[in-house]
Amino acid sequence: MAEANQADRNKEGNLLSLTWSIKNEGSERVVLTWLAGKSYLYSGGNYAGVTIVDPEGNSRYHPIMDNLGSCLCSGSSSSNFKKRIEPGEQVAYWSMFSVPKNVESVTLEIPGFEPIEDIPVS
Repeated sequence: MAEANQADRNKEGNLLSLTWSIKNEGSERVVLTWLAGKSYLYSGGNYAGVTIVDPEGNSRYHPIMDNLGSCLCSGSSSSNFKKRIEPGEQVAYWSMFSVPKNVESVTLEIPGFEPIEDIPVS
């Protein structure tokens, strides 16, 4: 199961930090290898495949890349990056996006899960 936890803008309004989580409701360990992005060449292990969509503008946003090519999202540069989730365990992750200031809600798309719609941006 996947869920969106929080979507917050920075003071300037151009960056959106989104926290999301995955819970393993099964009876076996899950390895999250399919969440890596294939659209851009981010360095290191990451979950750049997690994107958001602006329902008004129909635009897709991928996580931001820093000047070293690292994804500003959960990944190998994160202090608590888990690739495996044990049965019953829930793990929180994060992604950073650059979005226009007028975006008031987004749809979170995590590969392998149903889209999570109408997430309010605060």
